Amino acid sequence: MYKSGDKYMNISDTLKEYMNLIIDNGYECYLVGGAVRDYLLNVENKDYDFCTNMPLEELKKIIPQITIMKENEHRNTGIIRTNGYDIEFSTFRGNSLKEDLLNRDFTMNAVAVDIDGNYIDYYNGIDAINKRNISLIKENGDGLESDPLRILRAIRQALKYKFKIDNNTKQQMISKKSLLNNVAPERIYDEFKQIIMFDDVGSFLKDFKEIFFELIPELEKCDGFNQHNEYHIYDVYSHTIKVIENSPMNIYVKIASLFHDIGKPNKYQLDDKGIGHFLNHAQSSNDIFKEFANKYKLDNNSKKIISDLVLYHEDDLSDKNNKIYNFYKKYNMNRIELLFDLKRADVLSQNPKFSDRIEKLNKLEKKYIDIRDKYNSISYSGDDLIELGYSGKCIGEILDDVKRQIINNRLIQEKEIINEYVKKHYSV
Repeated sequence: MYKSGDKYMNISDTLKEYMNLIIDNGYECYLVGGAVRDYLLNVENKDYDFCTNMPLEELKKIIPQITIMKENEHRNTGIIRTNGYDIEFSTFRGNSLKEDLLNRDFTMNAVAVDIDGNYIDYYNGIDAINKRNISLIKENGDGLESDPLRILRAIRQALKYKFKIDNNTKQQMISKKSLLNNVAPERIYDEFKQIIMFDDVGSFLKDFKEIFFELIPELEKCDGFNQHNEYHIYDVYSHTIKVIENSPMNIYVKIASLFHDIGKPNKYQLDDKGIGHFLNHAQSSNDIFKEFANKYKLDNNSKKIISDLVLYHEDDLSDKNNKIYNFYKKYNMNRIELLFDLKRADVLSQNPKFSDRIEKLNKLEKKYIDIRDKYNSISYSGDDLIELGYSGKCIGEILDDVKRQIINNRLIQEKEIINEYVKKHYSV
């Protein structure tokens, strides 16, 4: 809640020291942006931004420990970490503080504070914070053109602070959505992966769907796509949103939820009874995810985990030990809980008439975990086979057989008994 009774911001001595160094050298210095906003919201913040008209080269002379970083092609930023603070210094975006604040993104982020803690609010930012409202400073949307990433930043901050985005800002964001194609993909994904982790992301995926369709064009085909199947009472996009909402707070499962059915429109077939089928849609969905992953430069580990979740989310998992063992040959057993998380979220987002499948999934997950734990407890190894005189490719084949026999309770985990089994079935 906005500290409406606070006439001044309480600035720490550490921060004042840096401000004084600049002011004593004849320049201006103000605390701006997120730190001021979060103070008014009573939200903890240890990141502080200062703006000044002192050239950073001069700042480096009076504060040698500052690191000068290139923010973009037009601006540099001085960065220092001290006493638990992350502090950034940047020069005015324009010729004055007022012009600097005008060139920021939203009114709530355009409040400055001087060294005495006085608020400087040219653009009604405090009122916006008090009303929990996100508004562009430049109503014509010029601020989005100068930095299109602000389109996603508005969504992220609205979710984080539970603010509303005013209608004009929303319309400007949607009308300028194509500008996101000019932003570095890494920056897009950094915002995107934060957005998808918020509890209320579903409402934004609906209300700002045009923006998400710009990032992932294949989603637009899912919007309103009737599945014509008794298991589904929602169109593909609405179902997808519900799966995201029903999935746990895990980034891999959240993103897999977004992509798990995205290939369905490409695989849709209507049979003579009017029932919709989507044969091999998981593979199609995975292909689309991989395009997204390559475009937005996901790391290889994330790409692999999410890809496997999308690819195998539709598999009809068996409860037979031997088939479970076979499934683990293609799916990482140490991530099996994630797959069941996705499967549960999928079922919870379908026709509640078939919700009894949840209990079956829970029982099945326990069995998969038990098999996984049993497999991981097997200590018999290639070294044991080498001791018996085996070598080459046959070691892998024998070990696979031994583990399969143990998993199927046909062989107990005692070295001498396993050795006897091996010698009986395999010649050296």
